[in-house]
Amino acid sequence: MKSCVNTVYGASRLLPPVLSARVRHRAAANLGLQPHFFERAIMYSERQKQILVEITRGLAVPELAWDAVQVEQSPSYIDSVIETADFAATVVGALGSVVASVGERRGLGKQLVKVDRRHAQLLFNEVAYFFQSGWQFDIGDVFTPVNSFYRTRDDREIFFNGAYQHLRDGILRFLDCPSDHDAIAKRVAQHDAQPLEDELSAVGLCAAIKRSPEEWRAHPQGQALEGVPPIELNRLTDGPPVALEPAAFRPLDKLRVVDFTHVIAGPTIAKLLAEHGADVIHCRYPYQDHILGFDVDTSFGKKNTYTDLRTDGDRRRALELIRDCDVFVQGFRWGSFARRGFGPEDLCRINPRLIYVDVNAYGFQGPWAERRGWEQLVQAATGLAVQHSAKLGKSALIPAYFNDYGSGCLGALGVLAALLRRADEGGSWLVRVALAKTAMLGTRFADNHEPAEPITDAELDRYLVDQESPIGLLTRIAPAVGLDRTPAYVDRAGSFPGSSTLDIGWGPDLLVPRAVPHRPTSIFRLGLARRRGSQTL
Repeated sequence: MKSCVNTVYGASRLLPPVLSARVRHRAAANLGLQPHFFERAIMYSERQKQILVEITRGLAVPELAWDAVQVEQSPSYIDSVIETADFAATVVGALGSVVASVGERRGLGKQLVKVDRRHAQLLFNEVAYFFQSGWQFDIGDVFTPVNSFYRTRDDREIFFNGAYQHLRDGILRFLDCPSDHDAIAKRVAQHDAQPLEDELSAVGLCAAIKRSPEEWRAHPQGQALEGVPPIELNRLTDGPPVALEPAAFRPLDKLRVVDFTHVIAGPTIAKLLAEHGADVIHCRYPYQDHILGFDVDTSFGKKNTYTDLRTDGDRRRALELIRDCDVFVQGFRWGSFARRGFGPEDLCRINPRLIYVDVNAYGFQGPWAERRGWEQLVQAATGLAVQHSAKLGKSALIPAYFNDYGSGCLGALGVLAALLRRADEGGSWLVRVALAKTAMLGTRFADNHEPAEPITDAELDRYLVDQESPIGLLTRIAPAVGLDRTPAYVDRAGSFPGSSTLDIGWGPDLLVPRAVPHRPTSIFRLGLARRRGSQTL
């Protein structure tokens, strides 16, 4: 049996077809796979290989078998010309490849990396399949009347985002109307699109004209991002190599991450690292606007602390954590942390081996670098919404958080690439990902004609897991990276922001288990699931 497993990994191909079905099924069972996995799984498709080339462009990680991944080519459930299933499967597979490589270098042995295409695609709607004690989390603020396409006087369309209360209030004050779709439409029809976008953005509010991919590429911001890789990885300072020390249990054991992010993309980076053993401390200001479902969903694997960087004590404590960490992730408007003395150069002076991660909406070059943005705005601005809507008869968004979760996966991939390069070349490193760069890549892979197969409750039993938490039973999409030796999981289930504030510090929680603490969900099979409604875009 051992030789069969070695054939799978070592030759980077399926088990030999001459083996009996019983032997193939037994091999799958030994690896924790579905019985028929080896009959369905293949390597990346040609289209997925093209995506792989694009997302790894510029990482320069040597001797890494990016394509040594088993992919179960299960069907897409999202009806869109944008190739969301292939993109998701490819980026999740790439992430698994690097995690496995880090683990091998730390003495954990070679691993089979496996990805279910449908499962990976579900990850891009994770918050829409998130339950507490059987009840679906409510993220209704995402669907406020403000958040929609509206037609302007010059017959363009513009999308607003008021998911946060202060943004919603600001847009309604600007338009001088109540939070009612018809009332907003009437006021927007009195404005031309370009001045409206400019004026709202100038006062820190969120709006984007619906543009075609061609319009976006001709736009100054699109031009600024043209040719910039989806993951920017650059050395910040020189220094000695930082060895990847032997790991006791998991590929990212003892990797320390400080996480100053919010919403989805930024927090997803650190959560994905936590799923493979990283020690993550998430910091946030307690009185900023937030959407609880997003916060709890992205808190898995993290210690959560409240922090006010305007106070000397919290600032000093944050710098102490950063001095001893490996990775610092920030997801607020580009430039805002640098103005507080927490920019890449500032932090590398106190930690010369730091991997600094920036994630934002519109990239780090061009006139929109400091502009606020959200998933919906980026879909509208870059042409994704135009492509998705072309045959629908009305404007619509891809029904997935494509850029948020996609950028989160790319950011985690960038961190791991930086970790390998730091081990080989030394120094400190800067990783940058942006929703608009992810979207621009998406517009290049917009030729999907595969019929969508909706997700059933029976499949949710397969793809979701239950985990006990301080706030009750939490049900979420299972980690999508499959590794046969070190399965992905989190020691700490999700919890409320700030829940670890009085007991924060590095090091493992001695009370947490070393065994996988989640289990296949039972809330659908037992009839316990209570839905708020569809919460995809």
